[in-house]
Amino acid sequence: MCVNRDFKAALGLNDPCQICMVVRDLHKTAEYYQKVLGIGPFVFPEIKYDNITYLGQPSEGYWEMAFARFGKMELEFSCPVKSPSIYEDFLNEHGEGLQHLGFDVPDLDATIAQATELGIKVLMSGRTPVGGFAHLDTTEYGGTIFEVFQRPGPRV
Repeated sequence: MCVNRDFKAALGLNDPCQICMVVRDLHKTAEYYQKVLGIGPFVFPEIKYDNITYLGQPSEGYWEMAFARFGKMELEFSCPVKSPSIYEDFLNEHGEGLQHLGFDVPDLDATIAQATELGIKVLMSGRTPVGGFAHLDTTEYGGTIFEVFQRPGPRV
């Protein structure tokens, strides 16, 4: 496993564009961040994923999300709704908090293949008609999960 500066280059990643926090109450947390910290407004898209996998197995897991601009980054709140998901795992193990850093990639399949070649496992993944996502097991190297996603553009 590549654990130095070349790790980012080896996966072909640009700078992170997203920070995700797992929360227990999506709307209450978004309201707090907007009213108290001035971050927002938040959008609450309903994104339907196909072919969700969780730890290599098909999954019916579901989570809700909220997004807002956070400087140059996109701030995401994820709230688990239906098991299993890595968001539920995170809440059970750590409580609320930073769960992943997100990276836009031009070719999700190529990035997943490169990660696999480097010995990085995919924890959870899913597809949309225009792309998809994969959460990579990078916690032992950077303290958090890296999510790579292919999408038409930022949500906010």
